[in-house]
Amino acid sequence: MSTMTQPGITQVTIPAEALRRQAEAILVAYGATPEEAALQADARLQGELRGHPGQGQGMRGIERYCAMLESGGIVPGAPFEIVVETVATALVDGHKGFGQVIATRAMDLAIEKARAVGVGLVAVRHSNHLGITAYHAMRAAHQRMIGICLTNAGPEMAPWGGITPTLGTNPWGIAAPTDLGFPLALDMALSTSGKGMVRWHQRLGLPVPTDWAYDKDGNLTDDPAKALDGPLVPIGAFKGTGLSLMTDVLCGVLTGAAFGLTPYRDPTNHDVGHMLIAIDIERFMPWDTYLERIRKLCEEVRASELRPGFSEILLPGELEHRRATERLRDGIPFDLQDLETLRRLAEQRGVPFTLERYRTGATP
Repeated sequence: MSTMTQPGITQVTIPAEALRRQAEAILVAYGATPEEAALQADARLQGELRGHPGQGQGMRGIERYCAMLESGGIVPGAPFEIVVETVATALVDGHKGFGQVIATRAMDLAIEKARAVGVGLVAVRHSNHLGITAYHAMRAAHQRMIGICLTNAGPEMAPWGGITPTLGTNPWGIAAPTDLGFPLALDMALSTSGKGMVRWHQRLGLPVPTDWAYDKDGNLTDDPAKALDGPLVPIGAFKGTGLSLMTDVLCGVLTGAAFGLTPYRDPTNHDVGHMLIAIDIERFMPWDTYLERIRKLCEEVRASELRPGFSEILLPGELEHRRATERLRDGIPFDLQDLETLRRLAEQRGVPFTLERYRTGATP
């Protein structure tokens, strides 16, 4: 095991599969079905592999899900109810189940419809936090389709010109297959950063960039504590405001889910809304033609002359793919503080804690 020290945090290295198995066991002990635990653990593992733990997408989120299972905010084994359906569309009620599980099933349904008629669109209401939007979009990309995943979120962002948080970060994920060894995978919130990253900087004892958040009085700040008390900044000023609002139209208003100020307000009923879309590429052109065209597009983008201080042009999802490849091979850097959280969760339900040896120096 290697150890690395960052300001205030010590990390150890844990094999991906060991982390996955421990997360699954904990989730089952708190009431998740084996299928739900497997999907949830995989989604959380991808957050660690792709380098998203600071955004709240890694194994740190297991604690929140366990608390929600205990409080009734997440209903294990919740039905995946198709409320209304056509050949190309469906409206699904998630009945307060795991967001990752609901979104995975919704994307699978969208893929099934796209195979039949060329495009599938599944809207979801009464769900929970779905994790990394690109995780679900890439599910379609792995099936030779373009995948799109949108979700609304609680109000943490101020509209351009305002200081009251009335908009969600409302993330987008778009994935397109390539023959480059990885799919293009855009994953982004519609704020310049998220509260999870602000908390991550606070935990590290670091300032935040001054374009991330305002303090409660509407002044840009680099102080994480003040940033957590104020609203986030929309990307592209008024453009991010518009994108967030229209995403809530699609995921909140249209689906029948909560919208605006309401998502996440009730801790026992987050009522998050999603939209999952799959597009069958071969309904538009032959597969080889598509691959040739998207390869040429990527080559043209990468051919840009570099600015001083930059060594390459990275495509969406390329850096995350590199991290995941390295971490699958070498193990995942994992904070001791988070390891202790997993140990405590396991101990509370009598689950064997199989990661203890990585705390004390074992090599993965």
